[in-house]
Amino acid sequence: PFGEEPSQNITLEPADIDPLGDKMASAGLDDVPFEASHSSNFDSAPSYNDLAPPSYDDTVTFDSPAEPQAAAEETKEEESAAVEEKKEKEPSALDITVSDPMKQPEKDSLIGSTFVSYKIETVTSLPEFKNKEITVRRRFKEFVALAERLHKSHRGYFIPPRPDKNVVEGKLHSTEFIEVRRVALQKYLQKLSRHPVLSRSRELQIFLEWEGDISSCGEWKEMANGGWKAGLTNLPKQLMGNESSIPTTAEAQSKGDGRNLIRGFKEFRQKFKNKVSNDKAPSELESNDELLEEKKNVKELQAVLAEASAEAEHMIKRMEKVADAFGDFGLSAIKTSKFEEEEGCRNGKYSESGEHIRQVSQHLKGTGTQCVRMSRLVRSATENTAAQLSSIHDYLGLMPAALTALRERDQARVTHQTLSNELKSKQLQVVKLEEKEAKKFGGDKGKTRKVHELGQDIDALEKAKEASNKEFERIQERNIEELARFAKEKEVDFSSMLLGFAKVQAALYERSVKVWRDVEAAVKEAGQAKQEEEEELTTNNPIAYDS
Repeated sequence: PFGEEPSQNITLEPADIDPLGDKMASAGLDDVPFEASHSSNFDSAPSYNDLAPPSYDDTVTFDSPAEPQAAAEETKEEESAAVEEKKEKEPSALDITVSDPMKQPEKDSLIGSTFVSYKIETVTSLPEFKNKEITVRRRFKEFVALAERLHKSHRGYFIPPRPDKNVVEGKLHSTEFIEVRRVALQKYLQKLSRHPVLSRSRELQIFLEWEGDISSCGEWKEMANGGWKAGLTNLPKQLMGNESSIPTTAEAQSKGDGRNLIRGFKEFRQKFKNKVSNDKAPSELESNDELLEEKKNVKELQAVLAEASAEAEHMIKRMEKVADAFGDFGLSAIKTSKFEEEEGCRNGKYSESGEHIRQVSQHLKGTGTQCVRMSRLVRSATENTAAQLSSIHDYLGLMPAALTALRERDQARVTHQTLSNELKSKQLQVVKLEEKEAKKFGGDKGKTRKVHELGQDIDALEKAKEASNKEFERIQERNIEELARFAKEKEVDFSSMLLGFAKVQAALYERSVKVWRDVEAAVKEAGQAKQEEEEELTTNNPIAYDS
């Protein structure tokens, strides 16, 4: 907005919400009037540093300034009005808010450990929920458990990533960290609520509806992963032959979670074999070239978004520097004008030198005031620009989840390959044993028993293979469905982002033009007044008339 000459006719279509509509922007235009007189008590005005905006990282990562409480008080009325207006236009079927973090003591803790729980309020019209309004409290590890269960039961979907765990234990209970985590958890649940499938999942329903300690819910426990502890417990039994290592139909349709270590070893060997020998999948699993191409596109999009995020951050920092420059110069000019005015008073109110110094003071004050206005405008534009560009950061954060969902299909293929190879091996063993048994007169009871056991394994493997085949097809369908939804939502979100960004920049340009036109008008007015004063003095001065 500062590199081009302003147009004479600048018009903008009226928007529902002012692109620079916050108290800082309004103050930049309204509470710093451009006039000749000014208060001498300039030192009592708020300092420039007190008005500094949050950084790009704070804005796009946490959707709140670096000081959440102060910012919440400053913009509470405007945000509430905007939220209410949005709810009226687009009613949500599942609205979730996270609030009221509370420290609570750990059960059976000998050292007095505490944890933080968050109040989750849900308002829904979905038929899957028993109640329309629900309030529960959950701690962070239960959010982690929810994410694990969703990943287990919804393979192939683009599941939004949950907030990361804190690696610095000393900050777990700090007020700032708790508020940042609260905002992140609310954003996570809201993303789940907007997903057409995850919002109706049984896992999310139990998480939002179960009152009290959710770990006491039997269905919630059954959804948990077995983990490596169960795998280590089952391993000796499997090696001794007391327990089968062949996955059940349910296990064949799920990703290995460590419960069956032998299955994990076999699938790992199959992966290694695929990479080394470039082994192809069985013919019954058809290759989908479109999905392979889409996976490449997602990786390319991730690189583009990373570059765009870096460029956006660079632009935000440049805007902050522009605001800093305007603010520093404006405050310096106003302070200098105060000094010049005092100097003019000392030289005499009606002396020629005193009058000239006061004029210099007036010009400095006027220019400095408008620079302060520009600084506030650019700061407001910086915040709003960062908020508009937050979609870049959100989609960049979703890319690992999208790639994970697309890799689930590859993992299902490996499971199917492993079961197919094991099935072929068992069938080959049966053929060899039957050939040996046929050569022996009267048969061999040991080999007969072995053939019978292998037959049972073959039946189990065929069922597991069929289940893995269905899981592969199910994941493939989910991938196709998610890619179509992702493309549609991306187009809408990015179009909205670019439109919002353009409105912010246009509003900044328009108001910048107004500021500098006010300066121009004031300078012209002052020059005209001075000229009229000189003409009046010349007309009324007899000495000047005689000469």
